[in-house]
Amino acid sequence: MSTSPALPPSRRRAPTTSFGRVSVGVQGRVMMSIAEGPFDAELMAATKRAIALAGKRLPADRRFGDLLEIRGSLRMDADALAQLRASIESFSKRGLVAISTVFLVQPGIPGIERLPALMDIWRASRPVRRADNFEAAWALVNADLKAAGLPPQEPPPRG
Repeated sequence: MSTSPALPPSRRRAPTTSFGRVSVGVQGRVMMSIAEGPFDAELMAATKRAIALAGKRLPADRRFGDLLEIRGSLRMDADALAQLRASIESFSKRGLVAISTVFLVQPGIPGIERLPALMDIWRASRPVRRADNFEAAWALVNADLKAAGLPPQEPPPRG
């Protein structure tokens, strides 16, 4: 048994990544993603896996709306952008394509000038729209579902 006093816990913070996180879920006929940037290629690869898993919870007919909320930052390095483009193309080839994608992006977030180019990646395979708040975004998703002959969906609880 050591008689030396215990060292105090380190006060140094654990290193944190300079990149964000993404969560993906399904609410009825709506695939919802919340992306917190900035983004790198590794995060985009993880997002691809999360979307593939969430896609298994979609209705059997694979007809769904897509709501993508971007928080924090839209900063994305070139590798992440290439990974994202490849992922969206891959899902399109496999038939996992939403009837539309609604981007929920608050005005003024860092990197907002990249939003039109980012939306163009999705626009290649579906209609794309943007909203500034959750209620407006959910209304656009429901309008697109109704236009496709699908029932509107109840929004998830927001906290």
